[in-house]
Amino acid sequence: MSNILASAGLYRLPAGLGDEAVRVQATEAGASVWFQRVPLASADADPWRERELRRGIAGRPRFVVLSYVDGVRELVVTTPAVEPQLASALPDVAAVRDPLTHLAGSSKPSTVDLGPAGADDAIAALGLVFSRYARAATLAIGVPGGGTLITVDEDQPVAVFRKHAATAPAGSTRAVPAVGVLAEETPVPHRIRSVPGTPYPLTVEVTGGRATAWFAADAVAPWAAAQLGRQLTAVLAELRSGDQDRPLADIAFEAVASPPPATVGHPRTITDVFAEQVERRGDAPAVSGEDGRFGYAELAARAGRFAAGLRDRGIRPGDRVGIVHERGADLVALLLGVLRAGAVYVPLDPAYPDGRLAYIADDAGLALVVTDDAAAARLPGRPAVTTADLPADGEVPADLAGPDDPAYVIYTSGSTGRPKGVVVPHRNVVDLVTGTAPGFGLGATDVWTWFHSVAFDFSVWEIWGCLLTGGRLVVVPEWTRRSPDEFAALLRDERVTVLNQTPSSFAQVTETQLRHFDDLPLRLVVFGGEPLDAFALLPWFDRYPETRCRLVNMFGITETTVHVTAQTVTRAAALAGSRSVGHAIPGWAIEVVDARHRPLPPGLPGEIAVGGAGLAHGYLGRDDLTAERFVTGGGRRRYLSGDLGRLLPDGRLEHLGRLDSQVKLRGYRIELDEIRKVLLAEACVVAAAVVLAAPGTAEARLDAYVVLTDGTPAGLRTRAAALLPEYMVPSTFTAVPALPLTVNGKLDEAALPAPVLGGTPAAAPAEAGDGDVVLRAWRAVLGAAIGPDDHFFDSGGNSLLAAKTLAALRDAGLKVGIRDLYGHPTPRRLAAHLAEKSQESEEKEAQP
Repeated sequence: MSNILASAGLYRLPAGLGDEAVRVQATEAGASVWFQRVPLASADADPWRERELRRGIAGRPRFVVLSYVDGVRELVVTTPAVEPQLASALPDVAAVRDPLTHLAGSSKPSTVDLGPAGADDAIAALGLVFSRYARAATLAIGVPGGGTLITVDEDQPVAVFRKHAATAPAGSTRAVPAVGVLAEETPVPHRIRSVPGTPYPLTVEVTGGRATAWFAADAVAPWAAAQLGRQLTAVLAELRSGDQDRPLADIAFEAVASPPPATVGHPRTITDVFAEQVERRGDAPAVSGEDGRFGYAELAARAGRFAAGLRDRGIRPGDRVGIVHERGADLVALLLGVLRAGAVYVPLDPAYPDGRLAYIADDAGLALVVTDDAAAARLPGRPAVTTADLPADGEVPADLAGPDDPAYVIYTSGSTGRPKGVVVPHRNVVDLVTGTAPGFGLGATDVWTWFHSVAFDFSVWEIWGCLLTGGRLVVVPEWTRRSPDEFAALLRDERVTVLNQTPSSFAQVTETQLRHFDDLPLRLVVFGGEPLDAFALLPWFDRYPETRCRLVNMFGITETTVHVTAQTVTRAAALAGSRSVGHAIPGWAIEVVDARHRPLPPGLPGEIAVGGAGLAHGYLGRDDLTAERFVTGGGRRRYLSGDLGRLLPDGRLEHLGRLDSQVKLRGYRIELDEIRKVLLAEACVVAAAVVLAAPGTAEARLDAYVVLTDGTPAGLRTRAAALLPEYMVPSTFTAVPALPLTVNGKLDEAALPAPVLGGTPAAAPAEAGDGDVVLRAWRAVLGAAIGPDDHFFDSGGNSLLAAKTLAALRDAGLKVGIRDLYGHPTPRRLAAHLAEKSQESEEKEAQP
């Protein structure tokens, strides 16, 4: 397969080539890889192939294995159209096909008169316009016989840029850029009027001192052609007139109106709205978990006793109360009790290492920590009480907190190496629920699950979205959460109707449900926390059509109160690979802005800015960072998300990734720089890099690469695990002599070696009997290098890969559960444990 990287294209895979070989090749190439089942025979799949071949991702190759119903398997490799040819000369040049191909839809060529222009100005205008579309400083403009490389510096004066465009260096003659220029003095074998014969989706022809833009058939949608024409016309006019000393950044494409101010209803608190549900549904079930169950009135009474206990211990309105407690029904009562006392809850996951718990406790200035018995000694020296000792009798005054007072502080990963606390008021949560409930049909007949960590803001939506609309909340036990089989059984047995999942987690539910369960009562599935690959939903649609279960993709941020937009995902959208995350939910507002925070028109990528009802107060004790990210201008306040996106003409938002080193992994927002700084704090680490491998798939993981002067990667992992939460600890640690760099001194991710998985050579002898089976299953999931004594989670394993390993073991006939794997995390230990369990079972059955 080594020649596959040479170019984009379609390749028929031999029957003997397994998915793992493709995955290895993709990893070595620094590529994303997807495995897609196509519900068609290979002979009928041309539209599917064509759609995949058009889905390039700028800057990175993409592998997609298409498996058809007739057993044929094909590999689609897509790469940027310009970058491969220019990589040796300009490593940071970006593809410019995507800004046009994503707008496809026109059935016939269209033209736009751009007005007076010469060939040099036409090149300059195209360069400026498409540098902003592609977010690239250097790109190619096609001319007969080759290409012109043009560099756009937004701080450069207009006159200097025009001169540069006229003398721009020639580029690779093999490059096929997205845009081209043909001038009347240029000898060409045929005129531009034969648009289908040109290699450019957009060509500007300069004839008689005037410029005309030609948009090739099926390259650009009519609305986009009209918009691009307006922009090119405006830029050409600006380049030829006005102050020639002003910077390029002052040239605007066209005026864009900001969204109108968001309107919301009368502000209320979480406790006020919950009290209304208690009045209506006092005897109805509210929450159930392994530790018990409460009706609405019982839950309110339990919360009242917690609030009284907090008051007795000196907690007053505005105080911050830390919560270190396993998920359960009593934890819901505790959160509500903190709010009833007028205080602010600060959730801390019990899985956090002690160092992170201590840091957050100090940073938040916690007045009290409430723990369960298991976590009672986690924060020595800090005022603490257990939930068993907290409840008290007594009246708690009403209205101790107002709508604009903080309800919670949730900590997110920070690029400085320090987590930062986001302060969210009551009214934001109420506005979120009341704004979405009508459209989603949320109400008293719904059953929700609480699946996610209380320290992850998705839990805010799960808990209060349910209880403020009168539903029943089912707390998912920790071991059930880790086992897709048990979780799918819970969905069936509890008759769950509303499910909230990250796409990675839902992939495991889908696989299990399709394999074991014929029916689930779900009517609404909400995705959040990470980008959704809509293709992966096609098997679900085969079993649950849109009329039976609605799938909604939501984009949101902790700083904007969980959710910002909502997009119902249809089968057609899944087939098209839609990246839309929809319109802003009622009360919220979105726009896409440039580096100067100016709104951009549809189609242009930029930073997603959020305004309206969901904006947090800011970062706790971080006024500088709050001022940097929460900006005020034009009479409105906006949060600069750091996410890249573009608007469609109908106002829907496409999410295109991040602008910085932040990533999303199974719903958690992670700053790679925070992990890197933790690694560099070790004296033995000279240099470090952390990358996200296989994003958007069940195999997604963090890989760390380190240059060491002493010690071992295994020892470094142990020290990192003492400071970072489990989801931020890299799955692999690979020692390298030096980090590969581009000519510009940046990390060259594509040149990093394959990560080291496991520590025992692949040729290590396996155990007899079940040991062979266990080792084969582990190697099938984690890689051939796994040996009998390699630790599952030190070898790249995670909760989703654990589920795959268990499925492989069960398919091999072994009776194994999630607790077995976590308790015996090496092949040798697990095989011995399963053998012991089997013997005990046989002896028990043999007893009279």
